[in-house]
Amino acid sequence: MNKFIYLLFGSVFFLDYLAIKLDIIDGSIALLPDILSMVAALVILVLAGSRDSAIPKKYVILFLCLLAVILIGIASNATTAGSLIIGIRNYLKFLPFFFLPAVFAFSEKQLGSQLKLLLAFILLQGPLALYQKFIQFGVTSTGDYISGTLTSGGQLPILLAGAIAVLTAFYLRQRITTARYVTFLSLMAVPIMLSESKASIGYIPLAFIVPIFTNYRAGGNRKNGKQVLGVLTLLVIVGLAFVATYDYFAQFGRESRRDGIIEFFTSGTAENYLNRGAIDSRRINKTGYVDLVLLPLVELSDEPFKLFFGLGIGSVSGSALESLDDDKADTGDYSARVGSSVSQFLWEIGVLGLLIYLIFFYMLYRDATKLSKGEGIFNRLALGWSGVIVMATLALFFRDIFRDGAIAYTFWFYSGMVAANALRMQKGERKKMTANIRAHMISGGTKTTNAGA
Repeated sequence: MNKFIYLLFGSVFFLDYLAIKLDIIDGSIALLPDILSMVAALVILVLAGSRDSAIPKKYVILFLCLLAVILIGIASNATTAGSLIIGIRNYLKFLPFFFLPAVFAFSEKQLGSQLKLLLAFILLQGPLALYQKFIQFGVTSTGDYISGTLTSGGQLPILLAGAIAVLTAFYLRQRITTARYVTFLSLMAVPIMLSESKASIGYIPLAFIVPIFTNYRAGGNRKNGKQVLGVLTLLVIVGLAFVATYDYFAQFGRESRRDGIIEFFTSGTAENYLNRGAIDSRRINKTGYVDLVLLPLVELSDEPFKLFFGLGIGSVSGSALESLDDDKADTGDYSARVGSSVSQFLWEIGVLGLLIYLIFFYMLYRDATKLSKGEGIFNRLALGWSGVIVMATLALFFRDIFRDGAIAYTFWFYSGMVAANALRMQKGERKKMTANIRAHMISGGTKTTNAGA
């Protein structure tokens, strides 16, 4: 099974890059992850009843609710075939990999091998980002071009900050040395700095602080004080380095950012960047991230059914396949602009769909927190994944985080692994408790018999 996962990781990290960015392979080959999702779905059907199966019912119920919202949206909006296919690819193709760890119990050795492969792919982003910044696009280019092997520059900091969160968890649990932690962290931080993403001001602290907080809740910080101090020190260093790098390259950028990132957040420019008053001014062509959230809420407010269930999956999403794009539903009556996952959810699956996703992220964080209480590799992954989940929740408001396969597939697969192993741990604790109660009852019965004799 691990070879199947290796194939998935290799395809999502490199096929889009080779097809879209370098144009050296046919774009149809980049559809391999979709085929792998179908294979994973078949595996789930075959293994669903096995002894190792640990399918969390609460997630099944949640996704059935999401499916109901999607079906209602499709039926009420007469969704076209093109929109339907786009929507299925956006919302459902990752689910088989979420449930795959629930029906197949990956071993600690297998998980370790997966993480080592992912580490190699992630560390590769550093040299490639340097090449893109200083050779391919030039030092005066904007950070939007620094994407590594991903499809857009704004996605790269999300991937790397998530990797830093997992790396930090392993360091807090003393599974990697300080030298390795600093080395790997430096290689991951450089592309984040070169991407010049303002949202990184939020991603970077969460990648360090959330694992510390979760570790504290698990009772770990009392014996890892040295590691905690080291993580906080490196957070300050990385933060200062990010500000210095951003300010240096700001001299080559747009006039609005030439004063540096501190000035950006203290001069009122940030407020205008987030909320450009598109609704009040009716300048829909100029929108901030707050505008993108408010637009569907305001424009659909006169149609409560559409507000709650959306315009149908795929109705406002784009597709690299022109034939699907041409067959999309007509949304010309609305100022549908999508710049983040939240805005896409509100337009396509409505307020109820967005609420389901937020509940899903909350449930994942609770499971990650529960599973983090232990010293095994699954526990360390869960500790780091708590940071990934919180950071991904923030990213929902700034990016379409499931647009890039490398982020989407790894997120859904390891979220599923955390959820499944949290359930397995819970079942194991129940069995242990039941065994202890039975042993106690047997012991008590024996003592009573001996006393009577």
